[in-house]
Amino acid sequence: MRDKTLLDVGAGPLAIIAARDFNCRVTTTEISEDAIKDAEQDAAKEGLTGKIKFERRDATSPGYPRGSFDVVISYGALHHIEPAKRGKFIQEAYRIAAEKVIIAELNEEGFNKFHGSSSTLKAVDLDWLEQELNLLGKVERYSGTLMDVYVLCR
Repeated sequence: MRDKTLLDVGAGPLAIIAARDFNCRVTTTEISEDAIKDAEQDAAKEGLTGKIKFERRDATSPGYPRGSFDVVISYGALHHIEPAKRGKFIQEAYRIAAEKVIIAELNEEGFNKFHGSSSTLKAVDLDWLEQELNLLGKVERYSGTLMDVYVLCR
């Protein structure tokens, strides 16, 4: 996955890895201004200032034209979206991805480890997620200890 245009949904370390190690042109979207500032500082520490574009946008209505990015990646961001809006997020990610959508999401063990039962966040029903993605195309699923990864190719 070298030299691609990539939309990274939710500020985190993935943008740095993609820009630094795979020469991707990365745009990171995040709804939290504080998270954007932290991610910008992390990118600067890695010498990637100007190589990653940071934008404050809602992942359920990002406003990009169809096929704007080769790849759209959501790494542990879906459980931060209200359950009623998760389907809209999947539709939008698919719409703006020219080649594939990759969603990595915490499984039950991972969610409980990082957020616990007292969290206001709601875990993603991974069977629902896979079903929604399968409605759009061919999906590959990789199950891990704390996360499952879904790759939806166009």
